[in-house]
This record gives sequence, C-alpha cells and structure tokens, in this order.
Amino acid sequence: MNAIRSSLHRQLFQPENERIATIGCLTKIDGKRRKHPTYLAIALSAQHPISVRIYIIKAEKEDNYKKKETWHLKDIRMVDGINPRKASEDFIIQHLDKTIRMSASTVEEKDTFVLQLQKLCRKYVPIQMPEFVNVPLFVEDSVIDNELPDDGPTTLDENLNDYQAISLKEEADFRKLLAKSNLTINECDKFAQNLSELLLEYDGANIQSIMGSETAVNKLLTLIDDVLAKEAQLQRELDKCDSLLVTCRDSVELIEEKDSLCVVERKNKERLRKELEDFLSALDTVTENHLRVLQEANISDPASIARCSEAARAFNAFHRGRIAKPMESMTAYQERSVVKEAANQFVDRFMSHLTTLFHNLNELTSDQDWHHLSIPKQSQRFHALSPLSELISWLKGFAPHVYQSAIDRYVQSTKLLYRRLFDRFFDNVIEEVQRLGVSNRLNTSNLSKASHDRSFGQSEAADQEEVIKLIETVLGELGPIVEMEQKFVVRFYHITADLLNVAETMSQGSGDSGSMGGKSIDKVLSEQVRGVMGPLFDSLVPQLDRFCKAICKQNQGNVLLLFVLLSKKALAPSDPGSYFAVTFGSLTVMIKRQFDSYMEAEAQLLTDVRISKRIRLGILPSLPRFAEFIRQTEKMFEGAERRTDLEKWYGHLYRAVCDGISKASVNPNSKSPSAVVRFENYHELYQILSELKISCLDGQRKAAKKEKEENIDAYVRDSLGRPLEKIHIFFESVEMAIGRGLKVEEVSYQQQFSRIELKKVISQYSGKEVKKGLEQLYKKVEKHLIDGSSLVQVVWRSMQEQFIKQIQSYQQLMTSCYTSSRPELEFSIQDVLQYFSEIAQEH
Repeated sequence: MNAIRSSLHRQLFQPENERIATIGCLTKIDGKRRKHPTYLAIALSAQHPISVRIYIIKAEKEDNYKKKETWHLKDIRMVDGINPRKASEDFIIQHLDKTIRMSASTVEEKDTFVLQLQKLCRKYVPIQMPEFVNVPLFVEDSVIDNELPDDGPTTLDENLNDYQAISLKEEADFRKLLAKSNLTINECDKFAQNLSELLLEYDGANIQSIMGSETAVNKLLTLIDDVLAKEAQLQRELDKCDSLLVTCRDSVELIEEKDSLCVVERKNKERLRKELEDFLSALDTVTENHLRVLQEANISDPASIARCSEAARAFNAFHRGRIAKPMESMTAYQERSVVKEAANQFVDRFMSHLTTLFHNLNELTSDQDWHHLSIPKQSQRFHALSPLSELISWLKGFAPHVYQSAIDRYVQSTKLLYRRLFDRFFDNVIEEVQRLGVSNRLNTSNLSKASHDRSFGQSEAADQEEVIKLIETVLGELGPIVEMEQKFVVRFYHITADLLNVAETMSQGSGDSGSMGGKSIDKVLSEQVRGVMGPLFDSLVPQLDRFCKAICKQNQGNVLLLFVLLSKKALAPSDPGSYFAVTFGSLTVMIKRQFDSYMEAEAQLLTDVRISKRIRLGILPSLPRFAEFIRQTEKMFEGAERRTDLEKWYGHLYRAVCDGISKASVNPNSKSPSAVVRFENYHELYQILSELKISCLDGQRKAAKKEKEENIDAYVRDSLGRPLEKIHIFFESVEMAIGRGLKVEEVSYQQQFSRIELKKVISQYSGKEVKKGLEQLYKKVEKHLIDGSSLVQVVWRSMQEQFIKQIQSYQQLMTSCYTSSRPELEFSIQDVLQYFSEIAQEH
C-alpha cells in the first residue's frame, strides 16, 4: 500500500500541491464489484486555508491513475459503519443527497479510514461536521499518517509545518565549515563550541573598533553643525529673492492687463470701422433710379421686368446688408425707410399681377384644341412665366410669407387647370375602354352564346393590344406633363437655391455637406417638392384609380396587364425625387392589391365545384380553366420583372384545384366513386403541368402523379376486393391458426383444414367462373371511368397485378402446409393472365 500511496502522490497530488492524509482500497461501490483497482483517498491542500477533499481514484493501464470523483469534506452529511458489533468491510458515505455504499479490502483498513475521516472532520469542519453512525469512539492521540512514529513530540501538521529541508548550497557551505574545523558531521557539539568561540571573538573586535573611532565621530558632528549654519544663511538669502520675485510678478500682471485692454480697444475700433463701411455701402446700394423703377414698374413689359429685377437685386443687397440691429435706429437708416415702403408697394402690385397672370394663362391653355387622347403641353404657359423667376427669387428672400402665398395662389389656380384637363382626358380614355368592352362582348356572344365567363382567358389578342396601347398612352401623356411641371416649379420658385446655401453653410461649420438636421439634402428637397406637387396634382390619383377600375371592369383579367406594365415602368431607372415616380409607385402598389384580389377570386372559382344533380363527374371544369389561365398568364408575364409574384400564386392556384377535386370526390350528387374522381382529375392535372413545363410547378406535378397512383391503388383494392372469397376465408383461418401457435406441418391434420375441405372450397371456383367474374369487374370499371379514358387499361393492369398477388399467396400457403399431396387451383396464373388479356382485347 505504501508503494501505491507514493505513486498516487507523485502522479495526482503533488502537481496539484496536495498531500495524502489517508488512503484505502475499495472492492465494491454500490454493490458492483470493480474490475480495476479502486482507491478512496483523503487529501489536504498545502496552502492556507487548508482544503480537505475526498477522491475516488481508478487504476488504469500501465500503472496510471485517474481521479473519477471529487467531494469536499464539508459536503459529507453522514458516515455509517453499518454494524459495530459485527466485523464488516462495508460502510456508507452520504454526499449531499447521494448515498454511496462501499466495501474496503479489509475491516482494519475500513476502521482506519473512518477514524481518520472523523478526526479531520472534527479539526477542519467542526460546525458542518457530518453524522457518524455505528462508528467507534474517536481517540485524540490517533494520527493521520500511520507511517510516522507514535512517540513524536508534535502532531503531523506541526511537524510538517516546522520542518524545512536545506538546499544544496546550504549543505555545501555547512560541509566547508566542518572541513575548516577538521571535524566530522558526528562531532556537532565540538562544531557548536567552535562557532561560539568565534562569535565571542568577533564581538570583542567590534567593541574595540567602536571605541577607536570616537575622535572621528566628534569631527563629523562638528562638520554637521557648520553645514546647518550655512544652510540657515542660504535660506535667508532665498527669502529675500522670493520677495523680489513677487514684486516683479505683480508688475508683469499689471502690464499684461493694460496690454489686453489695448488689444480689445483696437479690435473694437476695427469692428466699428467695418460696421460703418458696411452701413454706408448698404445705404448707397439703392439709388433714386431704383426707387423710381419700382414705383413706376410695368410688370407686363419685358423690358420693365428686367429693370425691376435689377432694382430688386439692389434692394436685396440693401436688405441683406451687414447692418447691426442697433444701427437701424440711426437717422441715416431711418431716412431710407422710403425704400422699404416702395418695395412693399411693388410686392402688392406684383402679387396682384401674378394672380391675374395665372388665371389668364390657365384659361388660355384650357381653351386650346388637342387630340382627344392627349393632354395639352404647358410649354407656352411656362415660357410666359419664366421672366418673372428672378423677381420670385427676390420675393423669397424679402418676404417669405408673401413668397409662400405666391406658391399657394399658383397651386390653387393651376390645379383647377389640371383637373379640367385630366377630367377631359380620362373621360375620353374610359370611353375607349368601354368601346372595347362592348366589342369584346359582341365577339364573345357571336362565338359562344353559352359562355358568360369574362376572365382574361377569353380576351382576344386584338383587344389585349388595344388595352396595352391605352395604358401606354395614359402613362406616356402623364409622365411628361408631371415631369415638366415639377421642373418648372423647382426652377421658377427656386426651391433648391436656399437648400444649397444652407447646406454650404453647414458644411463649412461641421464638415458634412450631405445632411441637414439628420436628413439628406435630396430627402429634404423631395419633401418640399411633394409639398407643392401634391396639392397641384390632387386629382391625378383618383383619375388613375378610375381608369384602372374601368380597365378591370371591361375585363377582369386586364389587371394582369396593368400589373405587368406598371411593374416594368416602376422598376425602370428614374429620378428618386420625381413626384411622378412616387405617384406611379403608389399606383403600382394599388394595382398589386387588385392583382392579389383577382388571383384570390380565381382560386375561389377553381375551388368551388357545384353539382346540381346526380351525374358521373369525369374531368372537372376547373382543370381546363386552370390550364387556359396558366397559358394566358405565361404569355403576358414572359420576361416580366415581377414574375416571382405570379409564381407564388401558381402554388396557391394548384392547391385550390386540389381542394376542388377533394370537394367533388365527396359530393353526394356524384355517381362516380371518390377514388375515381380523384385519380382521373389528378391524371388530367399531371398532364396539364407536364405540357406547360413550368419549373416552379415541378414539385406540384410530381405530387399530382403521386396522388393519381395512390388513388388508383385505393380504387383497385376497393373494387377488386377478394374474387375468390371462400378460398380467401379458408386461408385466412389457416394463418390465424398458425399465428396462435399451430405448426405449419400440422395444418393438414386438422379436420377443418384437411385436404378434403380445401378441395371442396377450390372446386367452387373453376376457370370459367373466374373469367366471368373478371368480365363483370371490367364492365364495372368502364362504367365508373369516363368514356374513352386511357386510364381503363392502367386500372385493369393494376387489378391484374393485385389478383395475381392473391393467387400467389394462396399457392405459397398450400405449398408450406400441404407438402405431401398439395391441392391445386382449377386455374393457373397463366390462365389468369390470359383471362385479363382476352377481356381487355374484347373491349
């Protein structure tokens, strides 16, 4: 055990700075015998505070050991020695809520381990000490390490704490001292005596040295006193210098204060000079000629407008001159108040002229004759207003509220013009749409009086081209009108000028020229433009909505054309600040909603199956409708940018068709079996999807094929049933008997399963009877399926395979149960194949 203890200490505990207190060998843990040697050890940490742990150690290959479990001593709740009256190797340790039963190799080893554990608990966890049950009383003189002698003067912990091994250098020095004294290590007393004598000798020499240096010490003290006196004299000189420096500092501070006041005075004089120069320059900006031009202005004359613009620029320079607010109270400035009065009068006349000019130009434009499917261009009106642009710019800086009033008057006047133009234009367009609708209904009525479906699938190609032309006409007319109006408004009212000036100012101050208050310049510009263009074209969105509704009313499928064309236009590169692009985007979103509603309605039509009387269903009308709808949409969405939206609806339409098939299969008015309705329609659906070859519907095509095959199998099972009913019942009883434990070779010896009984049953099914039954079955299949269906042969082949499987199972049972003299059916598998073939050829 000592060798094992040493090996464990070296491998596991020494690297962790721990030492083993006690160790025991375990043979069982929880009643299970250990295959490899297992040990229970208690170890203490070498550093304070001392930590005590219990380890379960398992021996591995090649004398290696591994710690399997680790417990803290404070977590031990109970230790049970099992029975103190009877010697036993078993004991129990309860760790927290877990109880472990262990078996030591010997009783003595167990008692030693438990007593050492009890002592360690009393010493290191007296408050959290576990309960010791069926354990001998603790003996105070017991030691932890049974390898130490019992008569030692101190305990194990004290010995370990006091003892400290000497180093190799200390040992070498000690041996040198012994060699100088000509002593051996056994003559320690003599060595100690020699050391004492040397110590006394050295002490005497030290005393003699101290007594001999008394004169030198006195001289040193005299020198120290002289140094202190000189240091006091130097301190007095430093105090004098410090007082002189304080006086000098005060003088310098006074000089600096006077100099700063002189600098402030010079700066104030310079600022005053500059203010006066700016003031005088501003006063001289507006001349008497400028005042006379503003007072006698004829805004209708282009030459007078140019002179007014020059006078406005001069007044703008005066108004924006760098004049401080207090200087406005000066007499020279007050005498120039006539300038402001003249400007105010000119503003009133200018606003009155603008109002009249806006009204006259709008009336002139609305009276022009144009093609009934076009909107009059506004170039003439823009050209007439353009000379006033510079005055508008001046007005924006001089009187912002009047400038905003000018914008409002323009918007109120011009939106009435556009409202009349849009009303006339869209009325003509909608008349064309209605004319196409009447023509389409007449053509449809001539082709088929019984057809009332107005889906896009029945729209003629010529009508589609006409609708596309109308949509292109509307977009082609509206786009230039809105874009030209926006450019004119931005240029005429100088919407971008102030933004660029503000942005330039902010960029000089912060270094960021791309944003204003957290918003980009483009975004702020777009908001201002929309603030003007929105009220100006408030009638555009309702008219576009009315046009789209008329298109959809003429033919519900036209919503697909609208969606394709508008999506193509919306995704085309355009100016993000364009108001028409924003309006067009809103229109596209509205059409997308109508597109979704139309597809949802189409899906509902495919789902609804109405059967008013008992009939044999066959192929549902929803399948041809689905096929035609897919073909038409594929033509329209060929190369379209928003094809993804259509493909999402394809899956929804497929599910709607499947729901319609399911509803029709369980309809009480259907004469056809449920499985027949399903596999016939799923077969038709599979053929449609195979013909269309749409990649996004490949999964649905495979699902339709699977549904068809599963329903064919279900129909075959239900229709075929068990043609050899009595034979089936006989062998079913045989299988049940074998399942209850009857041996296969004993089946023929049972009275109810004898060969005689089997032959009686077989004799009831001759080949003629079987063929007759199969003929009736074929007629039944033909009756259930639609006339001329290609699936008849498919179903008949499946029935053939199912019937042959039944016969083969009967033959296999006869072979295994009747080995000596196996009865045979009155027909063979080859006969059955011939029956099926003949019946198929006859029909």
